[in-house]
Amino acid sequence: MHIVDTVETPDRVVIAFLMRGRHVGPFESPLGVVAPTRREIEVRTIDGLTLTAGVVSAIWVVADDLGLLRRLGAVTLA
Repeated sequence: MHIVDTVETPDRVVIAFLMRGRHVGPFESPLGVVAPTRREIEVRTIDGLTLTAGVVSAIWVVADDLGLLRRLGAVTLA
């Protein structure tokens, strides 16, 4: 994992990062399951953490699923 950027306030932390690896297991995507391809992959993700009294009380995640599906060959763009 490679952290691209971090933004912090007293009640929030937002982290943008890249995850890299090899696709060796089934990937359950919004378009269905993608069988393992053994391809090297990279996924761009942003996590937002809400802090309450210094403890994480909520998490939201935005991942580039379309970019990942393109790298896996599961979709092509016109």
